[in-house]
Formats: sequence, structure tokens, C-alpha cells
Amino acid sequence: MGSFDDPPPDHLAALAQHGSWAEVRPLLRPILRPTTYKQAARDDLLHRWPEAAEIDTRFLSRPAFPFVDELVAIDLPSARSVINYSTLALWSVSADEVFAAARENLEAIAQPHDPRGNAILSRTDRDGSAYLTSWPLAPGWLASFSRRYAGRRPVVFIPDIDTLIVVPDIPHLLARIYRQVEQQYVDAHHRLSPQGYTLDADDTVVPFDRAGRHQQHRTAVRAGYRLAMWEYAVQAHWLNRALERDLEFTRYNLEMAIVGEIKLAGTDTRPYTYTVWGEGVDYLLPAADYISFASTDADNNAVLICTVPLTAALEITGLTPIPAMSPIRFEARFWPDETMLTQLKQASVAL
Repeated sequence: MGSFDDPPPDHLAALAQHGSWAEVRPLLRPILRPTTYKQAARDDLLHRWPEAAEIDTRFLSRPAFPFVDELVAIDLPSARSVINYSTLALWSVSADEVFAAARENLEAIAQPHDPRGNAILSRTDRDGSAYLTSWPLAPGWLASFSRRYAGRRPVVFIPDIDTLIVVPDIPHLLARIYRQVEQQYVDAHHRLSPQGYTLDADDTVVPFDRAGRHQQHRTAVRAGYRLAMWEYAVQAHWLNRALERDLEFTRYNLEMAIVGEIKLAGTDTRPYTYTVWGEGVDYLLPAADYISFASTDADNNAVLICTVPLTAALEITGLTPIPAMSPIRFEARFWPDETMLTQLKQASVAL
């Protein structure tokens, strides 16, 4: 059985082998991948084979967690194929039906926690046949650990596409696992996420930093920032490569612009991210916590005007996300006028 990350087969051949909806439905499995998964490969495909633009080769996907998407694979005997929108068009079903069928099939193979087993679960699935890192998507699976953990929340980690770790939210244990997972994430050939995921009050699986107060909340925040910065760096790399090649962002029908950076700042107790919007330059800005607006003086030195929380900056300037771009970026091809600058300065914060 081939790896998910083998080079994709010819798309037309892949479409021909999938079969009818009735044949394919029992073979569907959800998979989790970083939001930038295979984006560069698709861009290269469209560059080498412009005719592919007539086939919607975008993967069928939806957000599962921040910077992590849920896709659907067909589990064939000797290979796996990730469903794209052209494949979906062959069946008289909706995307929601495909995702629902995949999760239903996953529920049948995901193994709930064995109360007689070890409290800490750590498993590796080198060939992907067990779909381990998809198990958090199975209804009730993570909650099955709750009784054994005696009031402690279960926390699941998926540092790469082959590894699954579940532990109770004991503070000193979580601190150690976050360190271990971060290193595993950094070293992985196929990274997935350095973040831990747990249950909220409604038993929905959410990132640990979004599930309420805890002694390791800041650790979880930093892990979320590491994931964001890595995914934006991956995106920026292939956007800049495409820009050097085509002198525009052909895939998004966008003219040349600076691919803005996301930067980490603050302290260990209060980290934050920011990006810079400079006067006189066109940008594709990332979704950071803050936007710093900067001009230049007579000697061409950068001069900070104000730093504004992202939500307020978007409301004042009217920037909206670039369609179909993930991670999110905003196309900034103007400099705020005096009215906007006055409002931005009023919304400015000291960091």
C-alpha cells in the first residue's frame, strides 16, 4: 500500500480508477494534513501542464483545526488517492456527504481507549494503514479516555502524519510531552502539528489553548504559534518561488507583491505575532495578531506609526482575505488615507 505522500498519479488516470459512489463509499477515510499540504506541487503541476486548469485538482478539504485541514482519501488495496473536486464531480453527492461517509468508516476502525492498558498511549503507524492520526476525528474517540483519567482532560498530539500520543492534562507531564512533540515536529519529514488537542465543555476536539485555563496554557499558545509560523513560512517559500518564475501569482490571478512575513515577539509569558504594512509597497499580508504600520523618514529609515490588533485594522482598512488562499492572506495595494490613519492611531496598542 503506497504512502499518502508519494508523488500523485496522473489525475486523469486517477479519476478513471475510482469507480462509482457505491463502490467508493466504504473505502473513504478522513486524513489530517497541514493546510499547505501539496500546494506547491499543485502550483508546479499547473505551470508544467496549463491544461490542468480545466480540471479542478484542488483537494476536497475543510478546516479541522487552525492550520490543519481534513481531507478524504480512497483506501485502495495497493495505493491511496486523495479526493479532489474533479473526483467529487463524478458522483451525485455533496462534499458534506463525502466527509460524513469518511468519518463513519473511520469510527468503525478507530480503537477506543482500553481501560486496562497504559494511561499514556503512544503509537506509530509507518504505512498509514490504521489511519492513527485521523482517530481524533472519530466521534467519542478522545472522550473514551476521560473515565480512565479520573477528571483529567485527555490531550492528543499528532506531531507527524504517522504518530499519535494521548496523555492526561497533568501539568508536569504535559510540559514534558510538549517539549518532546516540538522536537519530533521539527525533525519530522512529514510534519503535522506541534499542538495538543483536547475536549471543550461540549466534548468537541479543540486546540488545548482554546479549552480554558490550565497551567500549561502558555505552552500550548507557543505551540500554536510555532505551527502558524511554519505554515506561513512554507506558503511564503512557494509563493516567492512562483513570483520569481512568473513575475505574478498566476494561480491566484494576482499581480506582483511582497509576501509579508509573520514574526513572533513578546515574552515567554505573553508572546504575540505581528506583520508589517509599509507605505508605498504592495503586500500579501498574513493574519498575525497585530499589524504594524510603518513609513520612512527623509533618510529612508523605517518609522513606526502605530501597531493595531488585526481585527481592528481589518475593520478600518476594509481588507478581506484573498479567495482560496490558505493560510489566510490579505491583499494590501494602497496606503491608508488620513481618515484611516487617524482611526488606526486611535486603535493602536503599546506592546
